[in-house]
Amino acid sequence: MFNDFRRRIGLFGGTFDPPHIGHTTAALAAMSELELDSVLMLAANDPWQKTDKNNDSSRIGVSIVSTPVERFEMLKRALDGHDDLIADDMEIIRGGRTYTIDTVSELSNRYPESEFFLIIGADVAKDFDSWHEPQEILKKVNVVVLTRPGVDRSEIDEEWNFSFLDIPPIDISANEIRLRVSMGESIEGMVSDSVEEYILSAGLYRD
Repeated sequence: MFNDFRRRIGLFGGTFDPPHIGHTTAALAAMSELELDSVLMLAANDPWQKTDKNNDSSRIGVSIVSTPVERFEMLKRALDGHDDLIADDMEIIRGGRTYTIDTVSELSNRYPESEFFLIIGADVAKDFDSWHEPQEILKKVNVVVLTRPGVDRSEIDEEWNFSFLDIPPIDISANEIRLRVSMGESIEGMVSDSVEEYILSAGLYRD
């Protein structure tokens, strides 16, 4: 996948249901600030920390969610035109619950000469101790927490020694997009045109 000169690789995981402008903007900002050669956008198969809370892998929050295959198709469309943002379905292919330690271990073994930067949001960084084998993750990758100006970092345990990166504030959430679609409201400007086309043609997020 990577040429010899590609050594600094970002890992940006998510449900991507759907992938929206905030995702791509954050990934591009991280790539620029961290001087990354590329960013792998990793679509989760079963985001267990979300689905466990709802006891139903077909729902997140109050919205109907799409299948891994549908989410990956949307992710590929969202990244069209961004050559250094790479849609990756290794977690979907692996199947079962998605554990970050499995992904970073596989990538570290596959590309031992590369340096990996796990890019996560401040909202999940504060619960990093609940992740599967968090200490092992830190041994394999650099964890970079994306924050917005003015975000209170006090809820994030300083002992993890994360790096922090401020990104431009973009007030978009996947949950809001799903709700808008379910109510027949416009999502123009929240997702790429091709993603919006796919959502509407596939009838996603509607009961």
